[in-house]
Amino acid sequence: MITPPVQNVDRALWRAALEAAAGFHPVTAALARLYQVTYPSKFEQDLTQWRKEVSATANDHEARLTALETERPPLTLSEDALALASWLALQSPTGMDDPIDYAAMTAAFPEASARDLQDAAAELEMYGLASVSKAMGHPLLRVTPSYALYALFDPVVHGTSPQSDAVEIAKTALELDSGHAPELEAHLGWPRRRFNPAFALLLTLVADGRVRKVIQPDYPSLGFLMAAEERVRFRALVKAATPTG
Repeated sequence: MITPPVQNVDRALWRAALEAAAGFHPVTAALARLYQVTYPSKFEQDLTQWRKEVSATANDHEARLTALETERPPLTLSEDALALASWLALQSPTGMDDPIDYAAMTAAFPEASARDLQDAAAELEMYGLASVSKAMGHPLLRVTPSYALYALFDPVVHGTSPQSDAVEIAKTALELDSGHAPELEAHLGWPRRRFNPAFALLLTLVADGRVRKVIQPDYPSLGFLMAAEERVRFRALVKAATPTG
């Protein structure tokens, strides 16, 4: 069952993912189409709620994204790009930016031509949802999904919301007064596939100089140093995400 994002999630988290895509409101229809393919029996009853929440988030960001939208077209994904993006979101066991080889893509989409796959991958790259690796004579070697892709597609294909989960991580970080990724993950008891995309979003609220840069394969970062600025931002995030009334 799909769990929609929290309505009032702090705009800074959405901005981190959505500005990478250079526009958000047109993706409502794209998510609806993808949802219809993935959950056809539930589509009609949930579509209205999806549109309400996604449109509300988009409206919040309209002013902030105006400049970006004048430089690049709005995010309106083709059916091929939607199919590739949803498949990519399902491939990573840890929710990291793991590259997917071309051979795996051709095996997953045997009816797609080489050009179809190249164009779909290029489309995702154009919107900041993935990066494409190429070589001489190989226009598509591998595709690496971005955390923006997980932020947009995890609610549809996994039934989890990195945006909402980032709020829970912020709460836990405040409770433990810790930004240590393994400790936060263990306390929440989530699988790593759920933890990592949300943690990557939360890191956008941490001063870059306090984010640990150790290269390792398990997390977007091993964590961060919790300072007063982070505590204030996290409290504001939690407050913004808490329903009122």
